[in-house]
Order: sequence, then C-alpha cells, then structure tokens
Amino acid sequence: MKYVKIAALLAAMTICSAMFTACGENTSGNNESETASSAATTASDVPAVSDDENTASAEESSSGNEDDDPDTGEEAVSALQTAAETAIDGQEWPSMAVVSNDEKDFIADFFLLDADNANYKELFIFQCPMSANMSELIIIEAEDVSSAKADLEARQKKAREQDAFYPDDVERAGASIVGTEGSYAYFIMGNNASDVEKALETSLK
Repeated sequence: MKYVKIAALLAAMTICSAMFTACGENTSGNNESETASSAATTASDVPAVSDDENTASAEESSSGNEDDDPDTGEEAVSALQTAAETAIDGQEWPSMAVVSNDEKDFIADFFLLDADNANYKELFIFQCPMSANMSELIIIEAEDVSSAKADLEARQKKAREQDAFYPDDVERAGASIVGTEGSYAYFIMGNNASDVEKALETSLK
C-alpha cells in the first residue's frame, strides 16, 4: 500500500512538471510571435523614402544663399563696395556702414534717390552712422550716367542746405564732389574728398 502511494505521488509530480514545461514553452512562443508581429507593424508604419526625395533633401541641405561666399558663408561683397573701401583706405574717414537697398523709404527721404530706378544698374550707398560726422560715398552704375549724376547733385544740394548742422559737416558738404567715371556716377562727402575721388576713379576703371 505504501509503494502504491509513492508511485501515485511520483506520477502526479511528473504530470505537473510536464504541464508547467508546456506552459512555459507556449508563453515563450507567444512572446516571440508578438515581438515579431510588433516589429513588422512598426516597419510597415514608416513611410518609404524614394531616391528622388533623398536627392532633393541632400540638395536642399547643401544649397546656400546665392549671395553668400561659398568659402566663408558670409555675404559676398559687391565690386562697388570694394571700390569704395579702396578709395577711402588711408584717409581720415570714420567707420562706414552699407545702407541696404531694401531701405527704400529711407533712401528716398534722406538721399532723394529711388532704389528701384530703372536707370540704375546698381546703387551703392556708404554712410557714417554717426550724425556728428556726416560722411557719404554713393556710387551709381547707370544706363544714363548724366541722369544719375543729376540725381546725386540733388542729394548734394540737400546735404549742403538741410542736413549739415555742425561746422565740420558744413565744411564737408561744401567740399563734396559729384562726378562720373565711365558708366558710374558718384557722390563723395568726407575728408580729403579730392584724394578719395582720384582713388575711386582708378578703382572704377
């Protein structure tokens, strides 16, 4: 009788062990199946990117502002600015700033110039931002140079009659120069204007 109980207990333990093992295998199989299904679903949810889209994206990343220097990423300096900077180099001029042609209202009101003038191929304005030191160098490349010169003479007249307040400014405005070189008209108001004019004409040739 004792042996029968022991045999029955062993049989029961064997059956339980088999059941637990089977459950564990099924659980593992289900987990692996769920993981594979989840991965497949995630992959299908990601939109495919065509070669054309990859190429376009690369071109957008590599493209920059056409006005920028490709080597430095800085805004390219125009030939007229280079000529102006060369002309005043070594002269006793204050720090100068470029007036953007986008400031159309300011250019029209203060300089009496039309930034959208069809006669102008290019308009460059160099101005000292300090009101106590009135210095300007304006260069216009134009189809009709005589017309551009007349525009700058109007600016010169306003500078002399309205804009110059301090004694030094009155002197600079009085000695200012309007002239032409080839297809360029220019207005120079600052120290040693005649010397700057000679250097500018050389730079513009």
